[in-house]
Amino acid sequence: MSRAFACNRDFLRQLRLRNGWTQADLARRAGYSERLISKAEAGAPIARDTISDLAEALSSEEEQLYWEDLACDPIQLAQRYIYAFHIHKKNTIDVLEDMIDPEVVFRIAGNPADIPFAGEHRGLEAARQCFHIFFSVLEVPDHDFEKCFQYICQGPNAIIWGQSWIHPIGRPLSAPIQISNLLKFRRGKLVFLDDCFDTAAGAACLNQASDP
Repeated sequence: MSRAFACNRDFLRQLRLRNGWTQADLARRAGYSERLISKAEAGAPIARDTISDLAEALSSEEEQLYWEDLACDPIQLAQRYIYAFHIHKKNTIDVLEDMIDPEVVFRIAGNPADIPFAGEHRGLEAARQCFHIFFSVLEVPDHDFEKCFQYICQGPNAIIWGQSWIHPIGRPLSAPIQISNLLKFRRGKLVFLDDCFDTAAGAACLNQASDP
């Protein structure tokens, strides 16, 4: 029997409305009852095979959808990323490899001349190296980091924003740095992460840390 999963209800509804369809329209195109569509948009678990049929019905020539796209929970994955980043540090990619696409792109704001881990890092190995560089110059203080961030779902993607107390090794911050991360998911895997932060403040912290 096919396992049941809850759909990303907001994304499912967004896709339906983008096509100008009612729940009855989607039900007819996918071959199910309007009641099932209502159930899916309410976030109730439905069979994986049914989610696949909904994804097929909502696909277009421009965009092929898969069941993982509809069943993905971007907020949960974003929270998992933040947890791994603060707890597992340089080993973050290893810990999260099951949720990361092999061709993932990590884009870190800043000038590499001032911020050694800045730039675009393509693929798992490049991302892994980026985290090793990051945690060779920065450390996580002992604090309740989970209270520092908020999350918002945007279709299949997630936005993280908040305040980071991560600082140059041995140089705690007097004030946090504002950050914003965009995480894009496809087929339930992270394919792109855009890490934006106050690059001037970040560069200044690293410069001060390098002073004798």
